[in-house]
Amino acid sequence: MNMDIFKLTTRVFRALFKTVYPPRCTLCSSKGIDDHDLCLECFLALPWNREYCQQCALPLPDGSNDNAICGECLNRPPGFSQSLSLFRYEGEVVSLIHQLKFNEKLSISRLLGQMLADCIHINNVEIPDAIVPVPLSKKRLRQRGFNQSIEIARPVARRWDISLDTRSVKRTRDTQSQTGLDRKQRRKNIRGAFEIVRPLGVQHVAIIDDVVTTTSTVTELARVLKKAGVKRVDVWSIARAG
Repeated sequence: MNMDIFKLTTRVFRALFKTVYPPRCTLCSSKGIDDHDLCLECFLALPWNREYCQQCALPLPDGSNDNAICGECLNRPPGFSQSLSLFRYEGEVVSLIHQLKFNEKLSISRLLGQMLADCIHINNVEIPDAIVPVPLSKKRLRQRGFNQSIEIARPVARRWDISLDTRSVKRTRDTQSQTGLDRKQRRKNIRGAFEIVRPLGVQHVAIIDDVVTTTSTVTELARVLKKAGVKRVDVWSIARAG
């Protein structure tokens, strides 16, 4: 009974909060849709990743097969099974992610996480046993004050009642920024950067990251997870660079 009262109170509070503080579009300040801080016009104008490689989410040309796999994944299969990425990394999406990461606008993580959770539902994605956000190094975490991948993962975990594991994997060193490095340099840079510090105890994990560029980071993290006994690893991200 107490739990039922708690749930009812929570719903009432949320409804009241939305009445007093209705959602406003992060991009243009117009009225938001549902409880999302984004208006319909801006929502439709975002660079949605509609046609993509089913394994790494690389954006593909219009008219590509729904089950298409890109040449890179065919020639060099990554260590993860499937990917889902909301957007192409361009336009307003770059601005949203930069505002979150570098201007500490944590409200954007809620918006992005909500949309990712919606996309999981629309695409009928198989729900994993646990979510593992890509860890930051201690130095980067001190500088930024938060891990954007964890903040994005929170609404997804709540929506789908998935365990959010932020303790089993740590970043062992502060790697050089991947920006400006080619694919080979990125793989070398990230090699050995993650370590399992306690058993995960699950078979299916989804890695969450904000932006996937060449897949070097998520491929290395997937390798470490599988070495620790995870059978299947998927990758969920907000944006995928082409």
